[in-house]
Amino acid sequence: MAVPESASLVGIGFGPAGIGLGAALTDAASSEFDGGWAADFAREAVFIEWAPSSAWQPGMVLPGTDIQHHFLRDFGTPRDPASPFGFIHYLHERDRFYPFTLRSGYVTRAEWSDYCEWAAARVMSKVRYGHGAVSVEPVHGSDGILVALAVTARDQDGALSTTLTNRVVLATGHEPYVPTEFRPALGERVFHSCQFAHRMRTLAGRLGSVAVIGGGQNAGEALLHLYHSTGVQLHSIVRNSGFRLYDLGHFANQAYWPPETDYFHALPPSARTQIFDEQYRTNYAAVDPDVSTGLYNAWYDGEVSGQQRLDMIRRHAVTSLQAENDRVRLRLQECHTGAVRQLEVDAVILCTGYREPAVPEVLRPLAEHLTVESDGRLAVERDFQVPLQHADDVALYLNGMSESRHGIASATSFSLLAHRAAEIVQSLRQLSEAPVLERASK
Repeated sequence: MAVPESASLVGIGFGPAGIGLGAALTDAASSEFDGGWAADFAREAVFIEWAPSSAWQPGMVLPGTDIQHHFLRDFGTPRDPASPFGFIHYLHERDRFYPFTLRSGYVTRAEWSDYCEWAAARVMSKVRYGHGAVSVEPVHGSDGILVALAVTARDQDGALSTTLTNRVVLATGHEPYVPTEFRPALGERVFHSCQFAHRMRTLAGRLGSVAVIGGGQNAGEALLHLYHSTGVQLHSIVRNSGFRLYDLGHFANQAYWPPETDYFHALPPSARTQIFDEQYRTNYAAVDPDVSTGLYNAWYDGEVSGQQRLDMIRRHAVTSLQAENDRVRLRLQECHTGAVRQLEVDAVILCTGYREPAVPEVLRPLAEHLTVESDGRLAVERDFQVPLQHADDVALYLNGMSESRHGIASATSFSLLAHRAAEIVQSLRQLSEAPVLERASK
């Protein structure tokens, strides 16, 4: 392993949350009037990302799909309308401002993914793609106090490297969730929706039937893509009475405004759980109106033609799933009557969502310094900092990974991404100034 290098900050993950932080640091550096803290800090920061690029959800960038948030909730505009990281700046640079103003509907996933890569390329900090964090190890002083963090990463050739720092921001996002009973069957023909586009390319021309498990946006988009681009027989399996619409209520969606974070974080755990349950369908386990309409029309066309290619299997749970050779067998049970049926298909797409890890695996080596609350999750302060025990001038942040502590807008949504990045930058600045102030007061 090479000799460790040093960095002002190591950002683990350079998807949207990481790009947002890099953009906020870059903007702060370009407007410095106080001695250049942000300029030096941003220049000496390192971001690592396992993927080869910052393309946004590449597994689900499908023709005809779009984003579900307003395009002004981008990497820069919410914290500074003049930020060069805003989507409007992207349109100007791509010479598409006026053409964009004549289109209707939300921004396509393809264009938003291109925007993410455009913004990522403008961050002034170093970015290492093809590098995944293996661990965040403690570095102790002679008195046993935590004085630094050693971030070990592995590149795609297996080579390890270590970076020493006093500031780590973890932004690896929610993890694809696969129920335990399905995991033994994972492979070429049984896979999570995050791999959808790639798997469809490798299986092209070899599928006659596909089952899609789940009732959220990804499930709906996968079904519509397969329905319109292939001739395969589709089976949609959901536990409830069918695809539900997002909660699009104006007042319910104020959950994605900045003041909600202060309110939510200050509540006791029981109240946070209750409010999160109320807001759940503003972002999860539902589809937008376009997808709902598209699915219903596709199903209805099959009823009219008598050649139903979209089999809507409602109120059924998959109790077993076995993959053998080129076929996958599913056992389904009706959720209320208990009736059992069998289904055999060529492939199964698991649209089973994502989960926020209670304690991210890379932080396990820091266990003695972490504060874990009664629900098994990390304590996270209002500025997104994880309090560290027995530490001196070392800081760890969760960026977009504290939904249970900061509310539904503090995870997968773009709505507060730029605002959150600004808060983290402000916290980092205050930490850098604190030792100087403490020495001056002595």
